[in-house]
Amino acid sequence: MKRPVTDPTREREEVAKATEAMVSNWIIPEVIPQGICTAIVPGTECLDGARLLARTLHTAVLRSRPRTLVLVATGTATIPRIRAMGSLTTTLGESPIDERLAARIASFWPGDVDIIASGEDENSLPTLHRIGPLLAQVLIPGCRIIPVEVPAEKTIDFDPIVVGKELGRQLKFEYGCFLLASCTLFARENQDSQQQAPIQIRKDARVLKHLLEPELDSLSEQVVETGLQNSTPLVLATAHAIERERQRGHLLEHGVVESDGDRFGAAAIVL
Repeated sequence: MKRPVTDPTREREEVAKATEAMVSNWIIPEVIPQGICTAIVPGTECLDGARLLARTLHTAVLRSRPRTLVLVATGTATIPRIRAMGSLTTTLGESPIDERLAARIASFWPGDVDIIASGEDENSLPTLHRIGPLLAQVLIPGCRIIPVEVPAEKTIDFDPIVVGKELGRQLKFEYGCFLLASCTLFARENQDSQQQAPIQIRKDARVLKHLLEPELDSLSEQVVETGLQNSTPLVLATAHAIERERQRGHLLEHGVVESDGDRFGAAAIVL
């Protein structure tokens, strides 16, 4: 199973069995409370990244029963974009978009936002927008999606804290709405060096601390100080969770994932 889960050459049955196997012998930590509404995952297509996502979705099913997944990932555009119509096609078929809620999010989004037409740019989807709907079709049958692309960095027109807070204020009244954001942690360099490994893990921990005990100012400072790349979905998701009165995050798993031949620290966290 070294090919990505989203590999189009995979058979339907193969994908379904592989996804179910990722959660079959995994037990959700008892400390995870009912009503979680937010999660942060690496959003990579490697086996380890898919496993983290699958276990996060499995946790969401048993603790909050989501009806709609808002999938937040970085894209190439300079302003946020929402895929608000139609569906996304996966190996398992069509994953429908929650058009009503997508239109509502676009209506209250603070600042400029583009609406992606149905079928447009499907060949250049962020990884989370490929693998998220696919695994959800197996683990959360019937769940709808809202793919959202955001800039990789804060800009004059896009502040992830402002957007996250507004999403939290509005979505707390939407039953079954669950926000899932993707972000990897720090690059794993010199894998054979025993001296480097503790340093890299400590860098991950400095950021994770402010997700497990959510605090936006401290998290933003750590992101800037450590130079964490493509971190806007992580900050947005934390702001969303805090606004929905989630005062503690829970670490499901911490490890290493691969993306485009590089290795990164990664974590699955629910709030």
